[in-house]
Amino acid sequence: MKKILLVSRCAWTLFNFRRGLIRGLKDEGHDVVCAGGYGDGYEERVRSLGVRFVRLPIDRRALKPWTDLGLLHALYGLYRRELPDVVHHFTIKPVIYGSLIARLARVPRVVNTVTGLGFVFTGSAPGWLRALVEGLYRLALSGSHRTFFQNTEDLEFFVDRGLVRSTRAEAVPGSGVDTERFAPPPSAGLIQGESPSAAPGPPGAEPRSSRRSQILMVSRLLADKGVREFVEAARSIRRRRPDVQFVLLGRRDDRNPTVIPEDELERWQSEGSIRWLGEVEDVRPHLAEADVVVLPSYREGTPRSLLEAAAMARPIVATDIAGCRDVVDDGVNGYLVPARDSQALGEAVQRMLADPVRRAQMGARGREKILRNFDERSVVARIKRAYEKEA
Repeated sequence: MKKILLVSRCAWTLFNFRRGLIRGLKDEGHDVVCAGGYGDGYEERVRSLGVRFVRLPIDRRALKPWTDLGLLHALYGLYRRELPDVVHHFTIKPVIYGSLIARLARVPRVVNTVTGLGFVFTGSAPGWLRALVEGLYRLALSGSHRTFFQNTEDLEFFVDRGLVRSTRAEAVPGSGVDTERFAPPPSAGLIQGESPSAAPGPPGAEPRSSRRSQILMVSRLLADKGVREFVEAARSIRRRRPDVQFVLLGRRDDRNPTVIPEDELERWQSEGSIRWLGEVEDVRPHLAEADVVVLPSYREGTPRSLLEAAAMARPIVATDIAGCRDVVDDGVNGYLVPARDSQALGEAVQRMLADPVRRAQMGARGREKILRNFDERSVVARIKRAYEKEA
């Protein structure tokens, strides 16, 4: 039995992306402690998994010297107080600061998951900031026992730049997906053009046999998730196809600099371009109602929303970027389009709408791919192996 400490930027990421790992560790009898930033309302949900949650002063914005010094102090106190056998860090600040402090605190085994390259590498961050972050990553990961990446392209980027040794790193397919919980609805897999049977949908949803076509995007409301491109594609299609409904599912994150302003969101809804449903407890009924799931993001690790969509046999339109390419085989279980291109996005969605038989075939192939490569149990098993000294 081990004491395992999981550290992420916030309780929301722990609950939504690490729930399977937490349960798997608990089932084996390990003592699991979670730590992260506070104020997102998910602390009690993490505790409901049967673990303790410790608050940390994590500022999710760029480098903030005074608050970051407070985080370093808090991490050292946490590691010396808890004396974990293993500490596993997720997201940029926990990975960098946590790995450095874990070495000082003599934590026996340090594991990291780099969940994506982030704004510093993919956005317009100044050169000095990128150089600083690269140096910090190189120092932090040199003393870590194992570092996971959520797609092979991010792994190769870090290895090529000398930020991590290839012998201490590997790619895993995101956080995986619970393929039993995210199973196809009754209407999935229809490939001969039959009339679809009634499938369970969200409260108040139209019967599937009579409702309008629905295009769904599941994401935080951030500009770099491609939300504006989604809206532009919706406007273009709805001018010719007012029967098509575009639904946006996700929360606003006011602490992120690229968050969509409230007045812009309200304008989109008032003009009828989209419906915004906010954040929901269970995304499955909405995925079941979707004809196509869209993610026009600029950068990803491995997008959980696409894994869940494919697991439920939904065809996908996504951007041709790292992470999305791991989930979508272009022309097989969906279409890939250039990032920041609302016209290409709209054209791909229209191709989907025009061919319901092909949509069903793509959905079925997506489900097969998830079962083959992205099952959560296999991902959790690989991570747990990294907690052993001989791994």
